[in-house]
Amino acid sequence: MTRTTMNWRHVANGAGLVVILVIAGLVAHSTPSIAEKQAPIAVRGELGEPVAGRNILATVDAVRVARSVEASNGWAGGTAGVWVVVDVSVEARVDGLDPTLGYARLRVGETTFSASTRPGDGSIAERGMTVGIAWTGPLMFELPLDVVSSPAAANAELQLALDSDPRVDSLLVIPVDLRALDVDESIETDRPVWGAR
Repeated sequence: MTRTTMNWRHVANGAGLVVILVIAGLVAHSTPSIAEKQAPIAVRGELGEPVAGRNILATVDAVRVARSVEASNGWAGGTAGVWVVVDVSVEARVDGLDPTLGYARLRVGETTFSASTRPGDGSIAERGMTVGIAWTGPLMFELPLDVVSSPAAANAELQLALDSDPRVDSLLVIPVDLRALDVDESIETDRPVWGAR
């Protein structure tokens, strides 16, 4: 072998190694993390429009804010902050093992608030769902007053899912501009009912 041939072999081997390393780097960089693999599948919608995921269908009809709330069952909630009341219709799309509205959250910036279960049957939080028959009624979220007037409140998101752990399944996401809403003194909610109002 001549010296020139050996030099070209070394160059070709080096170039092949560089190509393999670049491909390995691209694969490693583009492979999703465990958190990304298990993340919920966000299905985005709009206020007043039906939003359908794999196993859930919902329509958010209205969002209101008040200093106190009285549920249809007589439960009254006062707070040092405010109540965000979401009027929504929710139904299951697939028959599973006792599907419930297990995940109802209001996300404002990096903070997430769960729907209150204190109103009991005056709310649809954690209600059992049936395929094709919606529960229509309120969800109530208690927030500190400064959160509703914060810049992040303009880009708040209502998040709904059937399972309390929505990983690798549908998570309905409806944007809500809380800053644009007036703060009422008090709200009386309607009784939750089967079907639409």
